[in-house]
Amino acid sequence: MTQDYNRGQFHRALNFLMPIMTFIARAFANGLTVARAARCAACLSMFVALDASAVAHAQIELAVPADKETVGNPRPFWLKVEDVAGSYTIPYIQSSDRLQVKTTFASEQVVEAEVGLVGSDGASREAKTTKMSEDAVEFTALPPGEYSIDVTGRDAAGNVVSRDQHGPVAIGTVIAAIGDSITEGYHSRGFRHDSLDLTPAMFPAEVVSRDRRNYPQFAPTTAHHRPDINCFTSWMPRLNDLLAEKWRQPVFIANEGWGGITTGRYLQMMKTDASWQNRMRLLRPSVWLIHLGVNDGRANLDADEVARNLAAIVDILVKDHAATPARIFIASPSYDYAPEAADRLAEYRRAIRKLVTEKGLNSGPDFFETYAHDRPRYYGTDPVHPNAEGMELMSRLWAETLPATPPNVPVGRP
Repeated sequence: MTQDYNRGQFHRALNFLMPIMTFIARAFANGLTVARAARCAACLSMFVALDASAVAHAQIELAVPADKETVGNPRPFWLKVEDVAGSYTIPYIQSSDRLQVKTTFASEQVVEAEVGLVGSDGASREAKTTKMSEDAVEFTALPPGEYSIDVTGRDAAGNVVSRDQHGPVAIGTVIAAIGDSITEGYHSRGFRHDSLDLTPAMFPAEVVSRDRRNYPQFAPTTAHHRPDINCFTSWMPRLNDLLAEKWRQPVFIANEGWGGITTGRYLQMMKTDASWQNRMRLLRPSVWLIHLGVNDGRANLDADEVARNLAAIVDILVKDHAATPARIFIASPSYDYAPEAADRLAEYRRAIRKLVTEKGLNSGPDFFETYAHDRPRYYGTDPVHPNAEGMELMSRLWAETLPATPPNVPVGRP
């Protein structure tokens, strides 16, 4: 369980310098035809802005075309996230129940646009009209669900000259999973791709969540141990399906695991790593799952130091990323079968429980107790990493631990 920050910094530099035409080619592959791109240059601008975290996550930008379109087959609407290396692209999702839509007009013939949201059940919400010089229209108090955006363009006489749909746009729960190589996914099903600009179509259906938002992500440290693999499935796709069924709303879980990392080094990464910070600002998670401590045990760190580091991590999430303490879940570190490791991790377990109480957080699963049994069934070839069955169990334990009511939906809201 080692780590190489220099390698990560190198990959981030490559990502920043990647030519813009590479992005445009990916956009075509993901649903934009050449004809549509010619009419809808602002759509490309929207993607680039999201890449650079230059706009608020709850504001999206669409072009109003000058000619009529067929409604019923929405144009794909993607959220692209720059990762440690490459990127991953998912159907758009946000945790906020407020959505701003800014329109740009592709032709002087179109002087105003009517913007409406259509739910997955076909029911339309209030439509709002905007003119070329006006700011974005805003929809508030949106119930969780999948929507398409219906944009109708009108000329100066009020005649409909175009009608277009974009989607899906999901209001749901975005979750960030903070952890080490166990979160990264060691011993789960792995893949290798020469291109690390990942999409769900690059992976078999059995490792992609039903909504196609979760699938194997880039594994930043696995090259040290498995050069034949650069993407791990981990437990996120399965947890997505479990939570989407439990909460009856869209879900996305960002895999922010980094192999070999201690609580102190993760804290430092949160403070200094622009790539990590940009991902969190773009995704704006509303729920945080923390599973750290095994590498602290290997380094024989004191339980008080681990608790201080975790407390500082929580403070950054609250201060810099608008986290609510009650939506932060800290798991007990997984059982480690290495000699003398269990006693140290048991101390961490007690310290974490105390921290959770003091800061008004929530306890995550007790992975220490769970994996102290049936090692051949749940672990791989080393003393600490769960195998595929162990990852399946981990996803179920997280699903059982998280509340029955989605954390981002106030009680009483439909």
